[in-house]
Amino acid sequence: MYHVLTQPQFSMQQIQLVGNLGADCEVVEFNGAKFVTFRLACTEKYRKGDEVREETTWYSCSYNRADSGVVPFLKRGQSVFVQGKPSYLLYDSQKYRQKMIDVRVFVDMVQLVGNRSEASPHKPDNPNDLTQDETVPVY
Repeated sequence: MYHVLTQPQFSMQQIQLVGNLGADCEVVEFNGAKFVTFRLACTEKYRKGDEVREETTWYSCSYNRADSGVVPFLKRGQSVFVQGKPSYLLYDSQKYRQKMIDVRVFVDMVQLVGNRSEASPHKPDNPNDLTQDETVPVY
């Protein structure tokens, strides 16, 4: 027996990004709660004819776990994987005289990837020494 659903019983929007931080993160306070905010650049390279082109999309991210251990590692240039809920803001740009969209991500999870700081306690001296049990921390 088949049931035709006229309305979804639930819905979900989820976004997963891997990119580099454009600047050091900032801890801001809003209505008594602390948030970590940062800008994430995701660059896509592609070939058009003989020319290699790049397109960079910027995302405004906010993470409500300012007490997590990830904050000291969120520095300019750090590669991260983020997962969260997207939000879109359409506005008129005075500078470019056209409509622009700001993509915001309410981050649920942050994971450091590549470019790890020398101060990271999770970086082995020799990358070949990693065992299967060693994982990158998820915040």
